[in-house]
Amino acid sequence: MRYAPLRLSALLQVTRPHIAAQAAAYSFLGAYISAGAASLVGGATLLAALLVGLVVAFGFVINDYADAELDRLTKPERPIPTGMLSRPQAGAIALALGGIVLVGAIAAPGPLKPLAVFNLALAAAYSLQLKGTVLLGNIAMAFLNSSIVAFGALAADGLTPLVWQVTAMIFVYTLAQEVLYTVDDREGDARAGLCTTAVYFGVESTLWLFRSLIVVAAAVALLPLLSGAASPLYLLALLACTLLPIGLRILPLTARADPAAIRTACVTVKWVRLSSLVPLLLLPIVRI
Repeated sequence: MRYAPLRLSALLQVTRPHIAAQAAAYSFLGAYISAGAASLVGGATLLAALLVGLVVAFGFVINDYADAELDRLTKPERPIPTGMLSRPQAGAIALALGGIVLVGAIAAPGPLKPLAVFNLALAAAYSLQLKGTVLLGNIAMAFLNSSIVAFGALAADGLTPLVWQVTAMIFVYTLAQEVLYTVDDREGDARAGLCTTAVYFGVESTLWLFRSLIVVAAAVALLPLLSGAASPLYLLALLACTLLPIGLRILPLTARADPAAIRTACVTVKWVRLSSLVPLLLLPIVRI
């Protein structure tokens, strides 16, 4: 069977460069929290951001490759089901991106080398094996997302206590987000024979788990204040951008197993994650 040449539009859709760029921005956040604004222009920080973006792009491509048949049922708008991209082409792109990451890891500072290689392997394992598991896939995604901050920090002054607190905050929040996604995807995953968290535990129990995790994430976000590492500006921004949206919007939406409410909650969780950048950017400001 012959396949059409790879088109730029298909390449952009399968690699999701806008999301890869957002992930790279979080690595700059790690450098900023670790060593301040001066670290943002360093060569090591730029390389860390590039590696993050490439690993994220690789993750999307290998996921589309692995989920080609499932996407024909549940997400037919994706590049492979629409015919914009063939599965072999997606596999070739994933191999190319993985190879570039490995070459880039050679030039990276010492601590970044094993992290880049591990995240590349974990991204592949998630798509090929862990995605359809109970909690393991969710934990893998939470690690991949939270470790992005560590990329930038390791390129700067290293993993300071504040960096660890932010990493923990992102890990728990992402874990909650991924658990919620399994509720939204439960029907399609069940049809495909996948035993995800929501398929295994059921909707009500999984929503209870999500609400518990999102409350824990909110509590972890208070650690910089308790440790004296944040200013009152951080608390004000945290209330407006994170804590109040969680308490007044996300928790009420997930209090019942209503599909429309769950879908809205998934969108809201994404927006709150983005708005939570505001208090995080205020963390390095000296306390007043």
